[in-house]
Amino acid sequence: MPDASSNWALFLDFDGTLVEIASQPDGVEVAAGLPELLTRLNDALGGAVALVSGRGLDDIDRLLGANSLAAAGQHGLERRDSAGQRTTATIDRGALADITEALERFVATHPGTRLEPKGMTVALHFRNSPAAEAEARAVTSGLMERHGAAFHVQEGKMVLEVKPKGSTKGTVVEHLLSEPPFVGRVPVFIGDDVTDEDGFRVVNDHGGLSIQIGTRLPTAARARIASVGELHAWLGDIADRLAPAAIRPGDEAGDA
Repeated sequence: MPDASSNWALFLDFDGTLVEIASQPDGVEVAAGLPELLTRLNDALGGAVALVSGRGLDDIDRLLGANSLAAAGQHGLERRDSAGQRTTATIDRGALADITEALERFVATHPGTRLEPKGMTVALHFRNSPAAEAEARAVTSGLMERHGAAFHVQEGKMVLEVKPKGSTKGTVVEHLLSEPPFVGRVPVFIGDDVTDEDGFRVVNDHGGLSIQIGTRLPTAARARIASVGELHAWLGDIADRLAPAAIRPGDEAGDA
C-alpha cells in the first residue's frame, strides 16, 4: 500500500466497507468511534472525503449523525457537496411505482426475501432466503422487459437493486473530482461489492488507488484490505499522520 498523502481525495463506500454487512439493511452496527474518525479524516484531507453509497443520504445521516461530509446516496442519484448543497436526480416515478408494486407482490409470496424502497431505487434482498435467488432474478429480468429503457438491475451481495440508468459510483467520483476540494487530487476509492467496481475503474483511469475490502473476485481494485476492522485502523493511522500537514480550505490542492 502506498504512503498516504494529504493530496488524496478519499471516496468511501458504506456497507461492507465502513460497517459490516448485516442480515437486514437496518441491522448494521456503526462502531462508536466511526463518526469521529471520518471527521478527523475530513479535516486531515481538507474536506476531500466523500461517502459513496447505495443507501439514501437521510439513511446515512441517521446512522452517522449530523456531519459535514460530502456524500452521494442511491448510487449518485442524490448528492451533497462539501458545502452542504444537495441535488436530486429526476426519475420516472410512475415506472418506479410499477416496479415496486411488482416486487412487493414477489416478496409477499417468498418468505425471507425483503424489499427495500430507497426513494429513487428499490432493492430486493434474498440474503435470508438464498433459494429464492433464481426467481428473484427472473422477476427483475421480467420487469426490465417493460422498463429497461430507463432502469436497470444492479447486482450486489445477495441483493438485486432496480435503479435508473445513468448514475453509478463511477459517475459520482468523476463529478466530485471536477469540483473543490476534490479537484486536482489523487483519488482513492474503497469498497467491497460489485457496485463499487465502477468507482474502482474511474480512480484507476485517473491514476489513483482502488482498494477492495475482502477477497471477492474478479475485481478492478488494485489493492486489498482484509476487513472492516483493519480499514478502520488504517484510516485512523492516516488521520493521525496527516493532520499536522493537512491541506486547509483555500490552500492549493497540490500543496502538502
